[in-house]
Amino acid sequence: VMQPSEALYKKNVLVLRGRFRPVTHVNVDMLLSSRRHFKREPDVDKSRMVVLTELTLNDLSADGHIDEKDFLYRAEIICSLGQTVLVSNYFEYYRLVDYLSRVTRGKKIGLVLGIYALQKIFEEKTYENLRGGILESFAPLFGTNVKFYIYPSLRPGSTQLFTLSDFEKELPANLQALFRYLMDNNKLEDIRNANVSNLHIISDNVLAMIRKGESGWEQFVPTKVSEAIKSNGLFDFPNTGKQVKALA
Repeated sequence: VMQPSEALYKKNVLVLRGRFRPVTHVNVDMLLSSRRHFKREPDVDKSRMVVLTELTLNDLSADGHIDEKDFLYRAEIICSLGQTVLVSNYFEYYRLVDYLSRVTRGKKIGLVLGIYALQKIFEEKTYENLRGGILESFAPLFGTNVKFYIYPSLRPGSTQLFTLSDFEKELPANLQALFRYLMDNNKLEDIRNANVSNLHIISDNVLAMIRKGESGWEQFVPTKVSEAIKSNGLFDFPNTGKQVKALA
């Protein structure tokens, strides 16, 4: 365990935020494909680059409490895949970016988002608690050292891809100029080498299959993940008499 101020000092950082309940092939591809984009940035020193998966403490259970065992197992599974885990208590992306900008001393920050997560960022009601509204949050969120890599999704109930060009067309008129400014200044970029054959995988659906004891969910997650879920009875997987191992 390292403090971010030590591990990320003057490093170029690429971050994927998620619940990872469970880690799926989509999560893995988001990291791999965005990493290829990030390494090509002219202001990224590949020898001083860190790729992070972020778990936020704001990911609470329905009763408002953190399931510590569940949280720690998710972190352990991610680490078993060779990834570095950042645990934060920042719910809003702009607060996370502001924090990372300080600990990295202004080095390049890349954030990996699904296209539907970007929709949430552009919802003005998200920033009703800020006097400056969406513009106040966008100042640190899209600072000079920040870039977003947007992973495509499928349209609900179809095989049609949903990308940044589609996103722009569907924005409210009052936000289109702001979006165009970000695109023109290289703040948003489609991930074009995504493995679209995996886009039908929805983590909530996989989680439901695990909890119901349905077969076939293993094909949607990395082998190490399925092994950990089965051996430790994670995510309410029907455990056949085995005790869940406690983390040290």
